[in-house]
Amino acid sequence: MAGKGRAAADWLERTLAGPALVQALAAAARLGIFDLVRDQPRSALLLASTAGVHPEGLARLLRALAAAGVLAPTGDGRFGPTPVSDLLCRDARGPHRERLLALANLEWEGWAGLLQAVETGRPARALPGPGEELPPAAAADALRRAPGSAAPAIVFGSEGARAWLAAAIPAATGAAGPPACAAGSGLSARDDAGVLAELAAVHAALPPGGRVLLVEPVLSADPAAGLDLALRDLRRLALGAGRYRTAEEWQRLLERAGLRFEGMQPVRGAGGWAVLTASRGLV
Repeated sequence: MAGKGRAAADWLERTLAGPALVQALAAAARLGIFDLVRDQPRSALLLASTAGVHPEGLARLLRALAAAGVLAPTGDGRFGPTPVSDLLCRDARGPHRERLLALANLEWEGWAGLLQAVETGRPARALPGPGEELPPAAAADALRRAPGSAAPAIVFGSEGARAWLAAAIPAATGAAGPPACAAGSGLSARDDAGVLAELAAVHAALPPGGRVLLVEPVLSADPAAGLDLALRDLRRLALGAGRYRTAEEWQRLLERAGLRFEGMQPVRGAGGWAVLTASRGLV
């Protein structure tokens, strides 16, 4: 094997030890995704319809595979083949597909249900989601640098997030002021309905013109970027622990809750994290 074929085989050899990517590759191989895109790029919706699986679950899988370089996003929402994906087609030469599926059969905690989660859009079993928090210095810096923010007097989100945000606020802004600003995090662990309920409560608690600072991991708009966050999102899918979202998806949720989206600012020293800012209208 020479050229592109050899490079693809080398890539597989280097990555088969990683449980997250192994499970993602195996789920796609079992669903026939690599066979479906071999001749031409296809959209996530068409692939989901052909494979008989949940569109959102498959879209999250495709994002991770694109970020890993296994699939090639075309820029118009479709995904095409690569030399790596060609090696995992059902009729491909070589032992790579068989080795992958054998390795994926090992029972890694939290990953065994990924295929079912992609098929149905629901977890095979609900487990406690992975807790996430920013280092105190990074959290304080993020709140300090948020444009136009006052000292947050309202803290919302998951229990763990409320704790580290409350600790970061004095270091960032001094004592909390009147309820003109709310800071939250941990909403990635919830589905859209749960996020909307939380944001609606925040909207009701804020005065007109009040601001919201939402500190969350944010997926890149480019499906080929951010492999680590994309694989962590797949783990959330397998565990039934919410999902990561792009800035555009967060904007839609904030606006559905009656808030005006104002922008996003990356958190320094914390890859993938950002502060999303929004405000309540004056009327």
